[in-house]
Amino acid sequence: MLKIAKPDAVISTGALPGLLLCFIAKLMGKQVIWVDSMANYQQLSFSGKIARLFCDICLTQWEHLAANDKRVSYWGKVL
Repeated sequence: MLKIAKPDAVISTGALPGLLLCFIAKLMGKQVIWVDSMANYQQLSFSGKIARLFCDICLTQWEHLAANDKRVSYWGKVL
């Protein structure tokens, strides 16, 4: 018998395909957490800028980027 996973939350890291799945998950009433790529140290990625508009938690791995936007948080680096 095939069991289908029904997660309560979706976590994605800074890529456009993940952003699309996060948007669908949000429409389905799921919690959505976005972790922007560590490579984007000067500004949020394009996907991150969109994700911050609808994600429940939007994280950056650069403290100075979180200081510029109240919708983005810094909880430390994910390595």
